[in-house]
Amino acid sequence: MIHSISEYYKSSPTIFVFMTVMAAVLFPLLVHAAPPIQGTPLGAILLPLFYVPLIALVLTDKVPAVLAALVSPALNFLITGNEQWSLLLILTVELTVFTLLLQFLLARGKSYWAVITAIVLAKSVGAGLVLIFGLLPVAPFAYFSQSLSTGLPGILILLLLGYLLVGRKKKPSGT
Repeated sequence: MIHSISEYYKSSPTIFVFMTVMAAVLFPLLVHAAPPIQGTPLGAILLPLFYVPLIALVLTDKVPAVLAALVSPALNFLITGNEQWSLLLILTVELTVFTLLLQFLLARGKSYWAVITAIVLAKSVGAGLVLIFGLLPVAPFAYFSQSLSTGLPGILILLLLGYLLVGRKKKPSGT
């Protein structure tokens, strides 16, 4: 099945990119439709914006993944009517950094554990934006630690997706 998705992308890249971006918008909307858990939006817990770029990156290449990372947060915010534009900027940068860094690490033969490195560094960049530009009314370290601790279930799901998509690929014999 993974091979057929890759072949479909190669034969119809425009349609596949469009479907990837739509999935990257619609899936988080479904997650955000659920009620908050103890006042925390489910999206902050499960990190659904990160799933589709990860899947697209592993199954195809970086073009659909990066486009989904760049466009899906803005479309999601426009559809939901969210007015926290500073959060939109942070999420877009984090998602793009996550996708590009993960692509870089996977291209160099890193294992599915690269998902952890990519998410931690992406959240570090987000905290840097908070520090430099004061985009949120929270201290940068508090943003960093709170987003990682709140998003731990989502990080574990990303790790599981990474394992299922990257970690289970058979290594060539003789290496």
